[in-house]
Formats: sequence, structure tokens, C-alpha cells
Amino acid sequence: MKLEMKPELQVQLELEAHEKECAIRYKVVEDKLCALEKRLWRLEAMLMASTVTVVALMISIIMK
Repeated sequence: MKLEMKPELQVQLELEAHEKECAIRYKVVEDKLCALEKRLWRLEAMLMASTVTVVALMISIIMK
């Protein structure tokens, strides 16, 4: 004999399962954004360092 669930209970269970899946996906997206943020910071630091180097080289060439 197969037991039938009430529609409200079925919807509640499906909603809870959906919320769990969304929480997992959100965590994955958050982790990827954090990694990208770190990479972007490193790229910005490299760009600033190279800009300072170019400006310093230009100044040293002009001063000679």
C-alpha cells in the first residue's frame, strides 16, 4: 500500500530541498568570487608596481 503525502507537505519538502541546493550553489559562487577578488588585487598590485617602475625609469632618463 503506497502512502500519499498531502500536497502541502510535498511542497514543503521540495522547497526545503531547493533551499539546500541553493545554499550549496551560493557557497560555491561566493568561494569563486573570493578567489577572483584575490587575483584582481594581485593584478592591481602588479600594475601599480610596473607604473612606478616606468615613471622612475622615465625620470632617470630625463635627469641624465
